[in-house]
Amino acid sequence: MGSVRAIALGSSAVPGVLSRGTQDPGPLLSDAGPMTTPPSWPTPHPSHPVGAHPPPPQRHKWLRAGADIALAIGLLVIDAVAALIAFVFGLDTVGYTLFDPGADNSPLSLVRPLTYVAAVGGIVLVSAILLFRARVVISSGVQAFAGLALVSAAVIGINHAEREARPQPAPTERGPGSLCRSGGDSSECLGG
Repeated sequence: MGSVRAIALGSSAVPGVLSRGTQDPGPLLSDAGPMTTPPSWPTPHPSHPVGAHPPPPQRHKWLRAGADIALAIGLLVIDAVAALIAFVFGLDTVGYTLFDPGADNSPLSLVRPLTYVAAVGGIVLVSAILLFRARVVISSGVQAFAGLALVSAAVIGINHAEREARPQPAPTERGPGSLCRSGGDSSECLGG
């Protein structure tokens, strides 16, 4: 019981215990050690060295994956809305009238609206790189897929729009009953 210390408020009968009197605090402080050394608590986990962070619990791993999936879905919605706005803005710049049923919109080219969609796809690809560097793997994969889909669809659409805008060469006649498309040799001519 000598190692147990108690503070007695009224008596100084127990040696080494402070009281209201003028007792010497020496016996209490003799076991405390020097005042400049830091305490050894909190002790690290035995399987991890001092300074290393313990691995996160499994709950955090699932929470991180859930947040990553939610971010991927949210960014996918934003990508779709941004591509639609870019396409409509591009249609407006070439003079397409959306809400006028009597307007003649047939001679307009879709190259500029699809170029705007390709630009949005490029921005989406840049965001995929940034997400990958932030180690948000699911969102970066979804963004990369969406960016490639937007750019690919825009390039295919631009190619198709330019092909339709390019006039076909007028057939030329070469001999009786033969129609030649380019004016070349007879292997290109129909019926000759």
